[in-house]
Amino acid sequence: MTTTIDPISDAPVSPPRQMRTGDRPPRRGAPLSLACAIFGTLFLGGLVLAVEPGQNVIDSWGFSVFSVSLRSGFLRALADLALGPVIVGVAVVGGAVVWRRDRRRAFACLGGPALAVELAELMKMIVGRRFEGVLCWPSGSAAAVAAIVTVAVLVTRGIGRWAAIILGSAAMVLEIIALVAFRWHYLSDTFGGVLVGVGSVVLVDALVHRLRLPGRRQPTVSPEPV
Repeated sequence: MTTTIDPISDAPVSPPRQMRTGDRPPRRGAPLSLACAIFGTLFLGGLVLAVEPGQNVIDSWGFSVFSVSLRSGFLRALADLALGPVIVGVAVVGGAVVWRRDRRRAFACLGGPALAVELAELMKMIVGRRFEGVLCWPSGSAAAVAAIVTVAVLVTRGIGRWAAIILGSAAMVLEIIALVAFRWHYLSDTFGGVLVGVGSVVLVDALVHRLRLPGRRQPTVSPEPV
């Protein structure tokens, strides 16, 4: 499955065409507009919660549905997906898988999750929302898991991408349930974390594919004397 999130090298090759003056180069990497939409939603949510940081309707619903009775060793293990070694391991493996095919995307696999974790912590301090006295929005754990799920989707293709989407979505839902059931976060905290994680990887991938890198200079050949 090849989509607009794939670099141009992954798409079917068409006959070369002379690019005319004014033509735009083909889009590469993830859509920048998608990253802008995600972060626009994120910042709007942060603004609302900075003004009204208390428990809202979404959070009350989350506590009623994902009650403490759901706590289990299985969910506790899933919560550990957000631990540093897991995040770093998945990012490195993802970068290695795609390195030969697309080195720019390999950089996104490493830089995206790192940006997600750091940005989540920064936004916690800016928004200032607290749960049990601890800064909580957006959830750094949800951001980390969402980032590595996005990495898995970007580096796979065909049936593998569908598997990454399905399994990654399931892992993300279970991570959210665990964070709420263990009363570590409000439900809305986890939604913010998902936006941070997905948006960070998509943004880095979009930007690195749009960088203009200096090309190799062709050697100058002097004309032969007549």
